[in-house]
Amino acid sequence: MVDYIHVCIPFEPGRKLAFAYDRAMENSPTEWTLILDHDLYFCNPLWYIMSLNAIKQLEGKKVGWITAKTNRIGNKSQLYSVPNDSDDLNYHIDIASKLYKEKRNNLSLVRGNPSGFFILTNKTAWADVGGFIDIGKGLSGVDINYAKRLRSKGYNSYVMEGLYLYHYYKKRKKELYNKFK
Repeated sequence: MVDYIHVCIPFEPGRKLAFAYDRAMENSPTEWTLILDHDLYFCNPLWYIMSLNAIKQLEGKKVGWITAKTNRIGNKSQLYSVPNDSDDLNYHIDIASKLYKEKRNNLSLVRGNPSGFFILTNKTAWADVGGFIDIGKGLSGVDINYAKRLRSKGYNSYVMEGLYLYHYYKKRKKELYNKFK
């Protein structure tokens, strides 16, 4: 029975994402850890309870990764296309509410390799595949490599169909960073 999830946004200078993820997993005080991108906005206040519920629903199954829906991402299983993909958070909160009311705590298998904006994973699966690996592409590919190795060891990845997060991903990134110069 899981009653606690360690939540973190790992970072390591020099674009060493795999190193930062592995450090987060090694230092996690719990079996389950939620690794997040820095540019996410939680639009559903039930996200933590939903994450615990997903783990409970999948108890006894070989689970490597649980993820959510978002507005900007490459994997179609995780993508929730929004008609007007603005930066208005109230708009995205309304989308999250609508999606939750339709899908609640439904889970489905991820098709392909999930993108790593929301990685709810466990120490057992992480250790079994040898952790995260820096494949020499900086930030890109660490998540896909992890997903492939999980699948090769028989672990499944699931998406919480009713959990939507706004992802700032690739939206005026340069403009955002210029504000802090």
